[in-house]
Amino acid sequence: MKKIEVPYGHETQSCLISDEINCEYGRLKSVESGAEAGEQISAALQDLIGNINFDKLRNAKSVAIAVSDMTRPVPSRLILEKLLPWLAEFGIHEEQITVLVGGGLHHPATQEEINYILGEEVPKRVKQVLPHDADDQDCLAFMGTSSLGTPVYVNKYFAQADYKIVTGMVDAHQFMGFTAGVKGAVIGLGGRETITGNHVRLFQPGAELGHLEGNPARMDLEDCGQLIGVDMIVNVVLNTQKKVIKAVAGHPQTAHRTAVEFAKSIFGVAMSLADIVVASPGGFPKDINVYQAQKALTPALQLVKPGGTIILVAQCIDGSGEESFINTMSQYKDPSDLVASFKEKEFVVGPHKAYLWTRTFLKAKTILVSDKVPQKLAKTLMVKVVRSLQEAIDEVLPDNSRELKITVLPYANSVIPIIRNEKMAL
Repeated sequence: MKKIEVPYGHETQSCLISDEINCEYGRLKSVESGAEAGEQISAALQDLIGNINFDKLRNAKSVAIAVSDMTRPVPSRLILEKLLPWLAEFGIHEEQITVLVGGGLHHPATQEEINYILGEEVPKRVKQVLPHDADDQDCLAFMGTSSLGTPVYVNKYFAQADYKIVTGMVDAHQFMGFTAGVKGAVIGLGGRETITGNHVRLFQPGAELGHLEGNPARMDLEDCGQLIGVDMIVNVVLNTQKKVIKAVAGHPQTAHRTAVEFAKSIFGVAMSLADIVVASPGGFPKDINVYQAQKALTPALQLVKPGGTIILVAQCIDGSGEESFINTMSQYKDPSDLVASFKEKEFVVGPHKAYLWTRTFLKAKTILVSDKVPQKLAKTLMVKVVRSLQEAIDEVLPDNSRELKITVLPYANSVIPIIRNEKMAL
């Protein structure tokens, strides 16, 4: 017997299968950290990529720094601990700095979450730390309209700052190609209209996982970033142990492209189509709720054969996640009806995850492995929920399973499938 093991919350889930079964792992390239994370971030700040307006920085009376909420494993505290003394070299005092915790349409970060993200000391050093609320009109500033027609609203404290810095983690993204860059401001600190206007482009050609050039969602994102006036970024790439293996800082586009090229060499994985795909988002915080864990279905959907099975291993300790997502799910009994209805209605962020969730069911049987999702919620999600990976595998493996192919994605959210000798089909 051989063992399949994947991340699950802060732990793992595992199962045993026969040695005769063809089992392939979609593993990210193993890269060890060459130096401590802090050293890499400091080095990146001393070796900026692209053109930076240093005169603007020196003359700034206020600086705003965007950080991610707790659904992203970004080492925000460490980044700030290196950024603050770097800014001091340009005459920027800590009382001039505002830190904004951006989560897009997620709930505004609580004080407990802010302490988790930044620790307890960093917030005491800066002028203020503020959680972003995309629906608080009084805290939004209108910056114009992108060339593709997206109205650009951003947190007013960020908009009003003389110098604007965005931090984040470069990872594969379902339709924006890759995360990070200006995304932490445009989406993380954006208003609902801006996020909706950008995300509607997920249906357009080129808006694909791991695809950056010619991607309308990414092009619009960067156009919005220019309207907002993002001055620089500090981005990191993490390995499967959530350790920093690459840090970049500098021009919002140029530095981001450098990090993306590095990430591509790690996230691109050559695989063939499979009868069963076992996919984990990568554990906490990427499997914190169904809304976030759903992202693991994108590469799984590309790799599973029509009529096959996807086993999503995600603890979902916070349940379904975004309220409009589960409200949309509750309105339908059949995946086909939801998918058809979504395509006919005006695009809304939140419900779009209901579409991405249920489209999977039209191609493959889907089982969710979670000990935190109750059966009532499972019924609303239109998915079968079991408590262990072994239970899921035992259910889908027939007695004669020698001809079956199983693909395992332990860190599915970061995987960009490269299909061997077969066309990628959704």
